[in-house]
Amino acid sequence: MNKTLLKFSLVTGFILVGCGGTSTASSGVASSTTNSTTSQTTSQTLRPVTLSYADWGNQEFNQRMIDAFEARYPHITVELRQDITGSGAEFTGNLITAAQAGLLPDVFATDNVPTVINAGLTLDVAEYWDEDPDAELVYENIALAGVYNGKRYAVPSFQFLKGILINLNIFERANLSTIEGKYRIDNDGYPVKDWTFEEFVNIAKDIKNFDLINTENLVVGMDTWYGTPDFQQVWPTMSNASTQYDTWDGTQFNYTSSAWVDAMEAKVDLHQLTDGTTTRFTEEDLNAEENDELRTYMIQTGYAAMDIEGSWQFWVIKDAMDNRDFELGFWPYPQGDAGFFPPTILDFQAISSQTAHPEEAYLLAKWMTFGRDGWNARLDLLEEDFDDALNEGVTPNFLDRFPVAAYDGVWDRVRGLVDGIEGIDYIFDNIEKSKPDLDKWLPGYKDFWAWVYDPENAYNWDSLVTAGSTAVPTYAAQWQAQINSLVSQQLTTLGS
Repeated sequence: MNKTLLKFSLVTGFILVGCGGTSTASSGVASSTTNSTTSQTTSQTLRPVTLSYADWGNQEFNQRMIDAFEARYPHITVELRQDITGSGAEFTGNLITAAQAGLLPDVFATDNVPTVINAGLTLDVAEYWDEDPDAELVYENIALAGVYNGKRYAVPSFQFLKGILINLNIFERANLSTIEGKYRIDNDGYPVKDWTFEEFVNIAKDIKNFDLINTENLVVGMDTWYGTPDFQQVWPTMSNASTQYDTWDGTQFNYTSSAWVDAMEAKVDLHQLTDGTTTRFTEEDLNAEENDELRTYMIQTGYAAMDIEGSWQFWVIKDAMDNRDFELGFWPYPQGDAGFFPPTILDFQAISSQTAHPEEAYLLAKWMTFGRDGWNARLDLLEEDFDDALNEGVTPNFLDRFPVAAYDGVWDRVRGLVDGIEGIDYIFDNIEKSKPDLDKWLPGYKDFWAWVYDPENAYNWDSLVTAGSTAVPTYAAQWQAQINSLVSQQLTTLGS
C-alpha cells in the first residue's frame, strides 16, 4: 500500500468492491486545508493482508470491532490473538516472551511503553501519525505523551477519568449546608461541582460518622487513591495551566514548588488520621472481629461518602443501582486557582517492530483506539448493547473509557452512554483541557515509585508519614533529585 493510498484511507476510508483474492479501491483522495478541499480519482488493486491483534480487554467485544474493521477493509483479515494472557504487567511480559519466539502480534496493548521499546517490540509510527488528520484532533496534552526523541512508539487508546465517586444518599441524609470559608453545598445537598481541594477535605471531615457500635450509622469521609490520597499528583495541575501531571513540565519534575509541597503536606496530614476521615484505620479497629464493614470496599458497600476513583470502576455505580439501596454520582476532581483540568489515565497500543504490514497495522491500531471511524463503529456496537439491555429490562453497562480527540458528534453519543451518572457532564464540558497521567509512558517513572516504597530507602513514603508534614520540604528535595535523575537518564536515550 503506497503513501497516497494510506493518506486517503486515513481521511475518508476505502470504497471497496469485491471480496475475492484482491480488492479495488476507487474514490476521491481528499487533501484538506482550512478553507478548501480538492479531490482526484485514484484506483488501485489491493493485495490481501493478514494481521494479528491482542489486548487484555473484552475479547467478545474485540472480535465485534474486528468484524467491523474487516467489513470496512475487506482486503485485511485480522486474527484476534487470545494466547497472550494476563493483563497489565503480566500481559506485557507475555508479549516479550511471544516476541522472542517470533510470534508478536502486529498490534497490541501494553501497560508500559518504555518496557516494550527497550525490548525492541515497537515500531516508530511518527510518519503515519504526522500525516493523519484524525491525529491532529487529539487533545494537545495527550498527543505529547509517548513521544521519545521525535519518535512515536505507541498511540493513545483511551482516557479514563479520575474523579470522585459520591454516595448521594449519604449526602442527602447528612443535610450539610454551605459554611462560609469551609465548603459550599448545592440545593440538592451535594458538593458544588466547582469545589476546591480545601472544600473536599473539609467535607470529608464533617460528613464522617465513625460509629463502630451502631454500624448502620457508619460513614467514612473518603476512600483514597490506592490507599493514599493522590493530592501531590493532581493539585499542582489545577494551580497552573501549564503544569502537567505530578508537576512534570516536559523536561523535569518540580517537587520543591510550593504547589507540590502544599499538596503533599495536606496528603501526609490526612493520611495520618485514623478517625474515619479516610479508610486508613488503626490496626486494632481494622482487625477487630466485629468490624467487618471496615474490611470492605466501602464506597461499594455504602459506608464511604466519597472515593477518589477511576472511571473503570463505573461498574460500582451500576451495582449500587441494581443490587443496593443507594445511588452514586461521579463528581469532578476538586479544582484550584487556575481552574479545572480533568485528570485522566491513559492507555496505549503499539505496532510490532516485526510486522510485515506497518501501514495496515497502523489502520488497525487506529481503528481500535483513537480514530474517528473506529469510535463511531464502537459506539454503534455499544448503543446496540445499550438498547438490548433496556429491552430486556436491565440496567445497561456504563461506558468507562473515553475518546482522546475532539471528533464532531462522537462526544454527543458518548454522553448518552453515561446518562444517569450525576456530575459527569461537568468533566465532559472541560475534557479538552484534560491532563493525563505519566504511569504507562514516561521512562523512569515506575522505577521512581519503586524507590519511594522501598523500605531500604531512608526517604521512603512510610518514613515521611512518620516524620509528618513538617518534613515534606526536605523529602521534596530528595524525591525531586531522584525522579529527575531516573527520568532524564532514560528519556535521553529512549528511542535514539
